[in-house]
Amino acid sequence: MPLRLTDEQKRAAATSADRAYIEAGPGCGKTTVAAERYGVLRFDGCTQGPGLVALSFARSARGELEDRVRRRWGSHALRWPHKVWTLDRLHCAILMHLLRTSQLTWPGGHAELTVHDSWRGQDDSRLLRPERPYRRVVTLDGRQVVSDTRAIHEFGHGYTAKQPYEAMLAAGVCTHDEVRQILEVVVWNNELRPTVVEYLRTSMKALIVDEVFDGDRLDLGIVHLAAAAGIPSTLIGDPWQALYEFRGARPEIVAKIVAGLSFETLPVTQSFRFETPAMQQLARALRAGEGVMVPAGAATDVDAVLASTWKPLWGVADNVLPLAFGQINNRTDAAMAVLLEPLVSSHFGHVPTRGPEAALVLGLDPEILRGHPGVFAPVLERLQGGSPTDATAALALLRTTLTDMGSRPIRRMKESEEADRIRLLRALGCRLSKTHLVPGMTIHQAKGREWASVGVHLVRDEAHHLAAGLSQERHSDRALYVALTRAKRSVHRV
Repeated sequence: MPLRLTDEQKRAAATSADRAYIEAGPGCGKTTVAAERYGVLRFDGCTQGPGLVALSFARSARGELEDRVRRRWGSHALRWPHKVWTLDRLHCAILMHLLRTSQLTWPGGHAELTVHDSWRGQDDSRLLRPERPYRRVVTLDGRQVVSDTRAIHEFGHGYTAKQPYEAMLAAGVCTHDEVRQILEVVVWNNELRPTVVEYLRTSMKALIVDEVFDGDRLDLGIVHLAAAAGIPSTLIGDPWQALYEFRGARPEIVAKIVAGLSFETLPVTQSFRFETPAMQQLARALRAGEGVMVPAGAATDVDAVLASTWKPLWGVADNVLPLAFGQINNRTDAAMAVLLEPLVSSHFGHVPTRGPEAALVLGLDPEILRGHPGVFAPVLERLQGGSPTDATAALALLRTTLTDMGSRPIRRMKESEEADRIRLLRALGCRLSKTHLVPGMTIHQAKGREWASVGVHLVRDEAHHLAAGLSQERHSDRALYVALTRAKRSVHRV
């Protein structure tokens, strides 16, 4: 069956412009257009030379785009040298090229590296807190990769001691953070930048970047280099859905690239998501900056509940099961995440959880935990008692159970922190007897998803901004826009 596209989608996918910016709102088919554009550029009659490269920022988004391309164009569309990569994969390819061509020298002389997502679970690494003075990073001394220090501004796993960190580097082991740290120096180095440009020219016949507004300064710097070097480039995204500034995203740079390099702008405005006049009108009003009032509703009448942070979701209603307790800042948090994962999976199937990350913090193999599905039954049974005493006993039993399985020691926290975890476990206990639960998640986790009916939990400032009209320039307003445009039929304040 031929793919049915709107005139806007056809125009965007088939444009002959070497520099195209496709702006598509919620439900307008960004991934559909990206996959169609991939086929147009892939099968342009040129069979020699470098391949087409399509990029996305998250592995899940990359997998979705690759699957769409395969279903639309067949597996041969993805044969080397054509590929769908994450930005991290491209970063690694650039760095390996610089090492193989001796433009840079890695400790120990490695030209191929083992690159982990993070230092979690690696020997001698630890959770680093903002109150610590510094962490170990890498930089360049001339063209030699060397160890250095950098002030800590947020939680994260890493090293403060020089010797174990440099031992990992000398073994050819690093994380994506180290890859980025080196490229951040390279891309703005007048002597090394031409080598990156030449690599891009010889490895890409064209470039597609999906969800371009998720890019940080390095990501968009590389995109700019490619487009400025004459590589046909297609950027796809929606400025109203730019959410990842907390990860370093710089959506304002996209506008500068589009204007500075004279990209052709191709809007895709017809949404296939909103099935009711009320939702269509709400989406138009939000985007126009008009004030809106979200009607109140019950959490029992929606398919998902969204909030800006995790903690409020545990207080919305007992039929809402949040997918996480919050950030994992210590081993107690990791233990609670491991307890929650099988419950979430049993109710909602395969959804992203923090269970694998938590297992690494505890020093456990995630497969060991999955191989013992009933190990937490006594903990959950104690939680069903519902009292603070029951929750306290359950937490102690959880720590003992994981320690017996080989976890690193899980110590009690300060009294106030311990009490906070007890409250969360009591909230979990209230949900254990429910047969019908709906997922609760943060707005960031809900991006790209949709449900028939959505509940949103708003704090006072968020309700005020909605009533006054949202601004595309304000990050918190963009988050509200994303939350309120996940529903196909109705959205309620819960």
